[in-house]
Amino acid sequence: MLCSEYAVLQGATALALPTKKGQSLQVEKLDNNAPTILHWQSFDLDGTCWYSAEIALPHFYIIESTDASVSIQLIRFLMTARAMNPSFLNEASSYKVETHLDFGRNEGLGSSSTLTYNIAQWAQVDPYKLHFNAFKGSGFDIAVAEAGQPILYQVNHHIPTIETFHWKKPFNDLLYFVHLNKKQSSLNEIESFSKKPQFNTRQLEELTRVAKLLSHTQDYFEFCLLLEIAEEEVGSALGRPSIKQTLFGDFKGTIKSLGAWGGDYILATGENTVHYFTEKGFTHIVPFNDMIKI
Repeated sequence: MLCSEYAVLQGATALALPTKKGQSLQVEKLDNNAPTILHWQSFDLDGTCWYSAEIALPHFYIIESTDASVSIQLIRFLMTARAMNPSFLNEASSYKVETHLDFGRNEGLGSSSTLTYNIAQWAQVDPYKLHFNAFKGSGFDIAVAEAGQPILYQVNHHIPTIETFHWKKPFNDLLYFVHLNKKQSSLNEIESFSKKPQFNTRQLEELTRVAKLLSHTQDYFEFCLLLEIAEEEVGSALGRPSIKQTLFGDFKGTIKSLGAWGGDYILATGENTVHYFTEKGFTHIVPFNDMIKI
């Protein structure tokens, strides 16, 4: 999400971009006798199996698992999908399921949201309803996964409004995504935000205005100014200093936080961007065109 992080939860229009990397889900139905079991394996970017479980069907009992917290979240998704489609995983069959990430688990590129979308496709249920029933958040990442192109996104009472657009900026080669070497929990951030003073009407309207202007501006300096306005508005509402203020005050350029503040990626553009962040010890730097599908 490039603009309106957090504020999208209160109805502001957000601007979101699809990444080139995602997550696949492969399902194989096994012809065998009872007991019926869901054999699940999840693989990281390097092919390492970071999670596996055997789950008894049709009641979703955990037989064995390498991570209980991941299993609980997975079963919540599966049971929610079952409630929406009673025939889902409710027959006398076993299954072998594999998920494969195209990005590192700690990159914050949407491992949970892409899994939600893939499970919805498998269960033949509405991905937005699955998301809102099983997960907290705005659902913008579901919309991006479905659209596969840049979007303006707004949600009110769990009803999304999506407008796709073409990203035609002449300055893409000046934009870089810099990973901050730590993963931020979207769930924890959403929970924390819900307990704090929230955005006022003026701030929501301003962030909506900025998101729409960002979608069509062709001017590099206007683009940077709009990013800085969005950063200031969100920081003011959260009562938190920006990443630039706290970590990169000497950077001669623009820095925009993305998603949950304090971790994952930032968008940076300015003088000697790659050299600056490399010297600071941040070496996971991705050019815009290598990250974003446009």
